[in-house]
Amino acid sequence: MGIFDVILTPFYLLIVFYFAYKYKAKREQEDITYKYFISGLAVKIVGAIALGLVYHFYYGGGDTINYYNTACAFINLLFERPPDFWHVYFGSPSKSEYYLMNSNGEFCYWIIDPYAFYVSKIFFPFVLVGAKTYMTSAILIASICYYPVWKMYQIFTQEFPHLHKQLAISILFIPSVVFWGSGIMKDSITFSATCLYVYGFYWFVVKKNYKIKYAAAIFISSYLLIAIKPYILFALLPGSIVWFVALKVTNIKNGFVRIMIAPTIITFGAFITYYIMNSLGESLGKYSIEKVFETAQGAQQDLKRAAYQGNSFDIGNYEASPLGLLSVSHKAIFAAIFRPTVLDVRNIVMFISALENTFMLLFCIYLLIKLKVYKFFLLIRSHPLVTFSFIFSIFFALSVGVSISNFGTLVRLKIPCIPFFVASLVIINDKLKKVV
Repeated sequence: MGIFDVILTPFYLLIVFYFAYKYKAKREQEDITYKYFISGLAVKIVGAIALGLVYHFYYGGGDTINYYNTACAFINLLFERPPDFWHVYFGSPSKSEYYLMNSNGEFCYWIIDPYAFYVSKIFFPFVLVGAKTYMTSAILIASICYYPVWKMYQIFTQEFPHLHKQLAISILFIPSVVFWGSGIMKDSITFSATCLYVYGFYWFVVKKNYKIKYAAAIFISSYLLIAIKPYILFALLPGSIVWFVALKVTNIKNGFVRIMIAPTIITFGAFITYYIMNSLGESLGKYSIEKVFETAQGAQQDLKRAAYQGNSFDIGNYEASPLGLLSVSHKAIFAAIFRPTVLDVRNIVMFISALENTFMLLFCIYLLIKLKVYKFFLLIRSHPLVTFSFIFSIFFALSVGVSISNFGTLVRLKIPCIPFFVASLVIINDKLKKVV
């Protein structure tokens, strides 16, 4: 970061908010939710700037700086040696060609980490338009990544308009989600891609609005997730299948036929999901079906090494198999959603996450007690969007909980499921008044 960050940041902020206010002005008369649009964007941008400041001044470097440096290396290559840029950016460079990206001596991601390298490619145009300054690039990324989150928020308010305020807090303003999901980090892209997927699925599949933009939303989001974090897409698929089944089953008037056909559709959907994942095969690398259990177990064991002691948790050892995964699933899900607790706190970032987790845990316990547990799960089934959100949250929490044992990594990786989980609790709490 340098003097140009200070000089250019206000200028870019003026441009972003100018277009944001114009976008809002055209729609706020027809939709009350737009009262939160500017504040949601502002919080997103503040989160992106805060992330950069924390990494720069508190951690002294890290992933966000490395993504930025790699994007800058692409820019240097573009202006210094355009043919090499086209080869590295669009082609298939070999590991021995690392020197092409390391002309200024700064660390940059290379093809030995294809997921990080791909993310740096995505950030390249933003850093280019941001005049190679960190803050302006972060502002642009936060602004673009905000749009899918906003569209997903509107899906929830479309189904539950009277809860627009509570859902805004759940989806737009959760501090840890804003902090980790706004800046120059892969989590910003994957969280927005998750929201984009739900947006496309809702309008194209649920509402049967067969416009190209909704199909494109599903395709683009799925592509981004496969290229960066395939396990998020895997967590989305079970909920999507159940959502699709719910739509089909509710249209069947005969109760017996409805009961009989639901398992058939779910089985068929599971088979299609398995076939797609198996067909992707080599492109998923360590996330392929054959390797996913070994990958999760290996990652969890690696993060338990001595270097992380004092900042880690342990769900126990398990076999790299579906049954082994099931044996620790309850510990993994609880850890992913509700930890770190206030007893686990080691720094200010963990403290903020611990406060959120404490609120979610108490809120969840309150609902379970008020609804005598079984009614809680009945209410999850009361609306397809709630069912999808809860199933996605659980599957995602399981995939993260079994592969992560470090709190510092956990607070960052868990953010895609938190808005869905909290929104589910908010909706269930609203329905509580009708059943208690």
